[in-house]
Amino acid sequence: MNLNLLEALDALERDKGISRDSLVDIIAKSIKSAYKKNYGAKNVEIEIDKNLTKLNVYQLWKVVEKVENPKEEISLEEAKKINPKIEIGEMVRKKINLKKDFRRVAAQTAKQVILQNLKELEKKNLFDKYVALKNRISTAEIIKVSDEYIDIRIGKLETKLPMKETIPGETFKSGELVKVYIKNIQNTSKGPKIMVSRTVPELITELLSSIVPEIEEGIIKIVKIVREPGIRTKVAVVSSMPGVDPVGACIGEKGSRISELLKELKNEKVDIIEYSEDPKIFIKHALAPAEVKNIILNEDERTAFVYVPENQLSLAVGKGGQTARLAAKITGWKIDIHSLK
Repeated sequence: MNLNLLEALDALERDKGISRDSLVDIIAKSIKSAYKKNYGAKNVEIEIDKNLTKLNVYQLWKVVEKVENPKEEISLEEAKKINPKIEIGEMVRKKINLKKDFRRVAAQTAKQVILQNLKELEKKNLFDKYVALKNRISTAEIIKVSDEYIDIRIGKLETKLPMKETIPGETFKSGELVKVYIKNIQNTSKGPKIMVSRTVPELITELLSSIVPEIEEGIIKIVKIVREPGIRTKVAVVSSMPGVDPVGACIGEKGSRISELLKELKNEKVDIIEYSEDPKIFIKHALAPAEVKNIILNEDERTAFVYVPENQLSLAVGKGGQTARLAAKITGWKIDIHSLK
């Protein structure tokens, strides 16, 4: 093997992250393929060192009483010339003296196979690198904006953020950085394909986890999230440590943490509420800041009849019914709101 090939291998190992062992293994397989193709041999073994300075080719035959296929079988008499202790039914291995014409033809074939396999291995390594991002948020650079989707770049990979996966009303421009949730990563023939979204509830989970250390540390747990993208999100949280206010921790001092979240969501409204196993308390929290006077539960129908002051009715229901609708989704109860006159 020449110096240029060694330099190329070093460059691939350094720039593509493909180990020398993997590269040498590819070369050995390609040479094996070339030998079998040019000589019709079936059972071949290749020995090659990491520096590509030593190359040995061995052919294997099965020892039989009567040879019917000379490319795969050898008589006991001939086999004993190679290994005197060999017996019928065993495999005998013999080193091949490589001819000059094979070195030339095999080099061409090996080069093609090497390039093909290196491309596949590079795609696999790239997939293995990015698959760890699945179900997480990542910062993406906006490349181009069109009517149906946005071309974005995550690391070295480019993908598309469909407009239907963006928050209604938000706008984008080239060069801008935006957070996206990686829903899935597929290993395609063209390499890793990343599927992203900004509308899924999981985006809120990951954003809050990155903003609120207590969530990352497990002190505060996000119990449930319901979301109408671009309109309102409700997040139910609970603390596992006495004295830690889960809602206050998520909002932050003077609203510092929640403002960071709202900025990323382009001012989509977010309600942080404290979870309770008592359905009445949980429903009351879910309808805040409306003042709830009384709640009557019909457990058979899982319906909550909620009574609020007349001047609080519109606040409890919300614009277009969004507050009551999301409160029902997050609590798991049908909510029927009535005013007290």
